[in-house]
Amino acid sequence: MENKLSLNAPVRTIIVKVLSYDPSITSVFGRTEKEDLFFKDLLTVGCDFYELLELFANNEAINKKSVTCIINNIPSTEVISNVSDKELRRMIPHWSPSKYHTASIEEVCNELKKHIENDSPGTYVYNSNQNYQNKRKYNDTYVLIIANSNKYFFDINRKKAFLICNKEGEKND
Repeated sequence: MENKLSLNAPVRTIIVKVLSYDPSITSVFGRTEKEDLFFKDLLTVGCDFYELLELFANNEAINKKSVTCIINNIPSTEVISNVSDKELRRMIPHWSPSKYHTASIEEVCNELKKHIENDSPGTYVYNSNQNYQNKRKYNDTYVLIIANSNKYFFDINRKKAFLICNKEGEKND
């Protein structure tokens, strides 16, 4: 028997529970085998875009069906046409020396550059201090989404989105 969820459960707990279901097996809350509108539905009822993105990303719930919905609802973006090492470092203004980070800042920047240059489709999540033992410790979460040759980088804590273009002002197609 599955664990019952209290009606007094926090919204975050309910969202994580819904995200735990595979939409190809169980359709629930706008998540079906054909489309995944749960992200948009949560935005519609007033949830914050960046809080949702962090939650979806850290629960590995960004899939081919939900990514379009996410990209279509980005509040605003800053266009980046030159993805130099300096520009990548500017997009990641804080990186903790914590042992709980994804990797060193140099390794993260190198991996980001590789994914961007190779146009590697997927969602890549980087945490500067994902300390599960002490949730109160400050953590910066950064997310790179590459889908349909479009590249978006998100700074969750600062609520910033960057659209990465191939050439000056030219959106990837």
